[in-house]
Amino acid sequence: MKTIVISASPNKVGLTNTCVETCVKALEKQNHEVETICLNNFNIKKCEACGPRGWGICLEEHKCRIKDDDFSLLQEKINSFEAIILISPVYFWEMSESAKTFLDRFRRCEAFNGKSSLIGRPIICIAAAGGSGNGTKECLASMSILAHFLKLKVIDYIDVTKANVEDKKGQMIKSVMKLVDLVELKDEEE
Repeated sequence: MKTIVISASPNKVGLTNTCVETCVKALEKQNHEVETICLNNFNIKKCEACGPRGWGICLEEHKCRIKDDDFSLLQEKINSFEAIILISPVYFWEMSESAKTFLDRFRRCEAFNGKSSLIGRPIICIAAAGGSGNGTKECLASMSILAHFLKLKVIDYIDVTKANVEDKKGQMIKSVMKLVDLVELKDEEE
């Protein structure tokens, strides 16, 4: 099993990083291949909503016409994994700007691709709210919309705050175990 953990925080320490480390350790404990990427470490331009009615080649060719950034590399990388864990800090009750910028383009390229390798792929969505701890539900709602349009199989939505992080670590580990079991079952069926 290959799982990609996508983080969208500019910080190397903190709540989002704690979530990343918890998930990675749980996967490694099961001897599963895991790779982490932090979207903040990539050059990702915003969607230009190009073409007629705001659709460029993304609708038909399932790729983006913008070539001078890291989007295509990330799209290809994510498509090569069997499972996804998406972790974003909560900024203004939403996913971080780096997550929104990348995922807006990713959704446009993959959402209406009936042959997408993402269809049915398991995902765990985690919203990590430092500060006041507010906005996790709204952030997870955005992740839910993304999962719906990409036809991903959501294993869990996890809302993490400074006040509940220790309790939520257990939920993250259980969700990772469900994800592992689901992928292993799928591999056995194939």
